[in-house]
Amino acid sequence: MIAEALKFITELLDYELNLAFGEKREGRVIASNLLSLDGSVMDKVNNKIVVTVINLEQETTRKHITNYMNDGGRNYGKVAPPVQFNLYVLISANYDSSDNYLEANRMLSSVIGVFQAHPYFSRGGKIKMEPPLEKLTFEIFNVGINELSHIWSGIGAKYMPSIIYKIRMLSIQEDKVHKEVPAVTGLGSDAKPNS
Repeated sequence: MIAEALKFITELLDYELNLAFGEKREGRVIASNLLSLDGSVMDKVNNKIVVTVINLEQETTRKHITNYMNDGGRNYGKVAPPVQFNLYVLISANYDSSDNYLEANRMLSSVIGVFQAHPYFSRGGKIKMEPPLEKLTFEIFNVGINELSHIWSGIGAKYMPSIIYKIRMLSIQEDKVHKEVPAVTGLGSDAKPNS
């Protein structure tokens, strides 16, 4: 689910930036870490908009009861309710020289404009949202200067023009049946489980 959401975001931003700047250039936006595990700069992220997951947060306001799935016949399988969560992404304009500083801010402004104009996406839009994604809502997540400093220190990179978005709400559910339950047939007091 997370990978599908990141793919959707990068394809959406690529599409919108190509429209905004009137030039077809695939790969302006990439989902990636800014640094590799050894601390070296990832070479594929230079002069790109980089989308990086910085946190996952379980959504606790919506609780589900246990679900039952029909197997196509007369039996139902008991499955655990989905886990719903919010995704926090850091969107950085990673442009490598002082000559590109204005370009970095121009690109970041365009990204902000995309989500300002369209804060909600669902299936059937301009960019195909693949199952299991159904809808995504984008909101700016404000952080103070000190917290932002901690985020960049944790990443191990120097600050660059960026913004954090909270993306609501992803849902993960494995359809693993824990228990089979027969369907109830009949009406009234003579209703009984199928055998």
